[in-house]
Amino acid sequence: MSLLAKFKTTLTAVSQRYGSTLTVMAVVLFLTFDFVALSLNVWLSYRIENAAININLSGRQRMLSQRLVKSLLMMENAYTDEEAYSDALNELKATFQRFDQTLDSFHRGGRTLAADTNVIQVSPLTSAATTQIVRKALLEWAPLRQKVRQLIGREYDRLLLSQAIDVAQRKNLLLLDLMNQLTIELEHETQAEAVSIRFYQGLAFFLAIINFSVAIVMYRLRVRKANHSVDLVDTIMNRVATGILVADDQDRVMRANKLMAQMSGYEMDDLIGCKLDTLLYEHEGEMYGMRKMGGQYHCQVEVSKVTIGRNPATVYTVIDDSQQKAQEQELTMLAYHDQLTDLPNRHLFNDRLAVEIRHAQRRNEKLALLFIDLNGFKGINDRYGHKFGDLLLGRVAVRMKQTVRESDTVARLGGDEFTLLLTDVSSYAMCKSLVDKIMEAICKPYLIQDSLVEIGASIGVACYPDDAGTEPELLSLADKAMYMSKATGKSNITFASDWQSRETATPADKA
Repeated sequence: MSLLAKFKTTLTAVSQRYGSTLTVMAVVLFLTFDFVALSLNVWLSYRIENAAININLSGRQRMLSQRLVKSLLMMENAYTDEEAYSDALNELKATFQRFDQTLDSFHRGGRTLAADTNVIQVSPLTSAATTQIVRKALLEWAPLRQKVRQLIGREYDRLLLSQAIDVAQRKNLLLLDLMNQLTIELEHETQAEAVSIRFYQGLAFFLAIINFSVAIVMYRLRVRKANHSVDLVDTIMNRVATGILVADDQDRVMRANKLMAQMSGYEMDDLIGCKLDTLLYEHEGEMYGMRKMGGQYHCQVEVSKVTIGRNPATVYTVIDDSQQKAQEQELTMLAYHDQLTDLPNRHLFNDRLAVEIRHAQRRNEKLALLFIDLNGFKGINDRYGHKFGDLLLGRVAVRMKQTVRESDTVARLGGDEFTLLLTDVSSYAMCKSLVDKIMEAICKPYLIQDSLVEIGASIGVACYPDDAGTEPELLSLADKAMYMSKATGKSNITFASDWQSRETATPADKA
């Protein structure tokens, strides 16, 4: 394994173990190095600015030294001209003051006048070379300084002026040389300091680059690891045989798998950001999924609360059980409905009867139970065939359902026998009116396969709670009343209360 590969492997292991801490350290170090480089740059600018001031001042000292000699000579030439002498003396004073203040500032630090007559603060020179040059300059300047100060303090003294000119001419070249040396030394020191500071700047910048590069490598390793983890999660999510939705605390989809996209009809990218209520909703305790192009499907949903990156989220596991639900409904239909007419069969009718009796008892209402047997159906069935008979039974079922109310129940017990449960029957007259409508509907002619046929009906009616108070008793009375109607040999309606009263009547009552 190459050195680079070993370094990469080691860095990956370190990144996985101390990734967060190292990332923070890398950022802090980068900012530190950047701050150091910036501080050095500011310091270099400050030092160069001060050095430039000192270099300019030392260069000006050479000019002032020459001007000093020139002013003395002008004073000597103008000794007979009072005005010219006075101007030369003023020039001498200004030149002397600037030279003396500047040289003293180089030695001890202090204020002096700039070229624009503004006062500037000068720091003392601290290096060994510049300090030695300044001390030599002070020694050479001392006798000339003394003579000039004496000359400035008097109106006119030709002897003193001659002495001052003599000293100035002797010291001028030495002062010029020393100031020149000072200028050169200051330039050298400035260049050396600039090189030194730039070296540290470069070092800080280099370390910042190295640190930044390591941080970038670690970041890429962490991103690669995160992408690998994300790819692994996506692979697992897409292999699960259920739809998966991950929503944030605002119920907006953050992640989804391919199966969820297929079930909802959305593209994967379109699902991200969707509101959850556009994909799932609850109705009467049942969960339903909604498709993009319309329509819905029954589903089972499991909800789990999780935390992703310290943020709350919710995972929804969605199973499309619409086919299973349809099969269950179909089985329920087959188990509790008559296949020929789609009416409730005997089992479902008995269940509804028991439920409606309890409701009527609780609400203090009345029910009417009808047993209906078709008259003449066997002859039609024998004459036209079983398929014709089945069509006729279907037409009879439709007519009865259209005649009764939605709250009423029509059922087929088998063959040509039907039952009908009328709820909320307020009176005998109301019950008789409803039963008459049913009889009328059944007995109307039927046009089936270009054949017009007619049938009749024998109907037995038992009422709750007037005729019976229990389900078996009510069924038995309605069945007996139906047979009483059938015994007449024609379409007839028999109320259990009527024939019961006739059976219990005395012979005298019958007469």
